Amino acid sequence: MTEAAALYAGIPGGPELLAWFGRVPSFHDAEIVRVVLNRRAPSTLSIHAWNLTDRVDPQGYFILERHAVVTFELEDVLDVQLEHFSSQNVIFGLQLRRAAPRPDRMPYYSRDASPDDFELELDPCYGLSGHVRCRRVSISFVTGKPAAG
Repeated sequence: MTEAAALYAGIPGGPELLAWFGRVPSFHDAEIVRVVLNRRAPSTLSIHAWNLTDRVDPQGYFILERHAVVTFELEDVLDVQLEHFSSQNVIFGLQLRRAAPRPDRMPYYSRDASPDDFELELDPCYGLSGHVRCRRVSISFVTGKPAAG
């Protein structure tokens, strides 16, 4: 098991997400559909993701399967550094990991950092990118494509 798979497996909702996608999702070209930041309650980040296959449809487009809207619930947020929010927010990928020291961000932390903190990093493609550092993460998801709007 990879380090990323072990991390997901240890997070509430992570084993179910791994089972749905059959692996750790890369979130490559996934679209952020909702961001909610709260001061005293959990914050959430919802992303429309899928598995990219090596098969193509009659028009020559890669076939996407296992669509889901994945929601990361982030508790006790210590730091947020997000930029470039747009009408469409497509990410190159998403990294969920134990947070590394970021001395340049320490002045912005709402409390002391811990080696047990999590960091969710959104790799830029078009629109929103950046990172969120928090104490706890849980995952839920709804299968299928997101509702319009």
